[in-house]
Order: sequence, then C-alpha cells, then structure tokens
Amino acid sequence: MKSLKKTIADSRLRTSNQIRSWLQPKVGAIGKRYRLGARIRIANSWATRHPKRTFGYVVGTLLMVLVCDVMVTGMRAEMKEPDVNMIANVEPVFNGFRTIQANKNTHRRTVLEMATKGHAIKHELDSMIAIPHKSHADSIGIIRRYGSLENIVKSLKQNDND
Repeated sequence: MKSLKKTIADSRLRTSNQIRSWLQPKVGAIGKRYRLGARIRIANSWATRHPKRTFGYVVGTLLMVLVCDVMVTGMRAEMKEPDVNMIANVEPVFNGFRTIQANKNTHRRTVLEMATKGHAIKHELDSMIAIPHKSHADSIGIIRRYGSLENIVKSLKQNDND
C-alpha cells in the first residue's frame, strides 16, 4: 500500500509531465522563431566577461522597479482618501435605530399592561361568577368584563402572531 506522500508525489510528477509535453512544442517554436537559444548564449558569454556591469545592471533594474512600484502605490493611496461625508451621514441610521428601540420598548410596555389588566379582569370575573345569587347588574358586569377580556386576549394573540 502506497503512502499518501508517495501518491501525492506521483500525481504531481504525472501532472508536471503532461504540462511539459503540452508546452514544450509551443515554447520550442517560439524559441526557434526568435532565435532565443542563440541570444541567451551570447548574453551569458557577455555576462561572464563583464560580471561587475552585469551586477550593476541587475541591481539598477531591480531598484528602478522597486521605486516605480512605491510611487504607483503612493499615488493610488492618495487617490483613495476616505470620504468623510459618508461617515457623517451615519447619524440618521443611528437615530432610526434609536426610534425603533423606543417603539419596541413602548410596545412591550403596552403588552405587559394589557396582560396585567387581563389578569385583573379575570380575577374580577371569577369572583363575580362565584357569587351564588346574582342581580341583574352583576350579570351585566360579568358580560361586559367578559367582552373586554375577550378583546384583550384577541389583541395579545394578534401581537404574538406579528
């Protein structure tokens, strides 16, 4: 059984060979067309005869690329200054959030008051229903309190569904 490292190495080698076999003819044609092999040999022979100049050219080119990169990066940073007006316009969002929170608190308080009122009406109803001999006024009071209790229950159920 192959190890995982060996399997990965084999897979990489196969992929590399496939890419090489696909690219080699294309790169070879470009090299022949522009005679890159001969030019590279000439450049290498010149570089071995002039090592100090070669070093100077390489270091100078790299420094020039570095300086150009720093300049371009600096110019991009100057162009992207933060927009202070957008930051200033955040205050209405916070005011809206505060309004929503205040409305939620008011809604919670109203629901709690309705629930407390409903409990009080229920206790009154229970005590009025427990009276053995009710008068006409007691019966009308029971019906009115029962209607108001129904309204409170409907309202609370509607708040639960919302």
